[in-house]
Amino acid sequence: MFKNLIKKLRNNKPVKLYRSGWTGQNEAMNSVVRVDELTTISDRITFNPSSYAVIEQTNSNVLKEDKRIEKLPVEVYKEIFTTTPIVDCVSLDKKIELVEKRLRVLKEVGADAHISNEKEALGFLKARTKFKKYVHLFQWETTTDELIENLLKTYKLAKVSLAQYQRNIPAEAIDELEKFSDAYEKCRDDMPILWLIIDDKKDDKGNSKERRKDPILLASSPFGAWWYVLGAWDQEVEVIDDLIYHKK
Repeated sequence: MFKNLIKKLRNNKPVKLYRSGWTGQNEAMNSVVRVDELTTISDRITFNPSSYAVIEQTNSNVLKEDKRIEKLPVEVYKEIFTTTPIVDCVSLDKKIELVEKRLRVLKEVGADAHISNEKEALGFLKARTKFKKYVHLFQWETTTDELIENLLKTYKLAKVSLAQYQRNIPAEAIDELEKFSDAYEKCRDDMPILWLIIDDKKDDKGNSKERRKDPILLASSPFGAWWYVLGAWDQEVEVIDDLIYHKK
């Protein structure tokens, strides 16, 4: 599925775009700090890449008089970098068995509507059985929901799904997605969650004319509730804008 998405993105490109010289890969994979470890089934709710409500609320609840600082994403993307989380790979078989048992019981009692946390935990745990073998492939910088939320509160930026702006991401972003796809698919069978952080500058009528420019590309980690920062780009997608939006 992920490969099909990348193929679609490449097919949407009328020409090959620019290279920005992105050098944001994490050079200190061994310099880590511990985050909440997955030792129980549902203790990760507040540190969950599927819990987007808080961040989306940040985008929609900005005061009418927007006092956030005007910055392009590429100018502030380093502010969301954090040290790579330690991944707990102890007793994974027992933890997987525990979560699978809880899922079975919840389904048996008709509580299927309340098992999203268990399913997500199970996905992380199964991916962690492959962590030591493939961790070397995940050399991108990492970030968290909290850091992303703070960035959106501080600067005139917005978080949007990649699908909304897939025609406008630079060629280099597709290259990074392809690298991430190769690594992710070795650990999980599902698709990662992909977001862009884009400029949220609006004119006097509330319209945003620069929202396709200079994005930060985020992808959910297969191993736990954090994000990989796949890149940030410092040039405008002028060719696409001219062809698609300005009809040149």
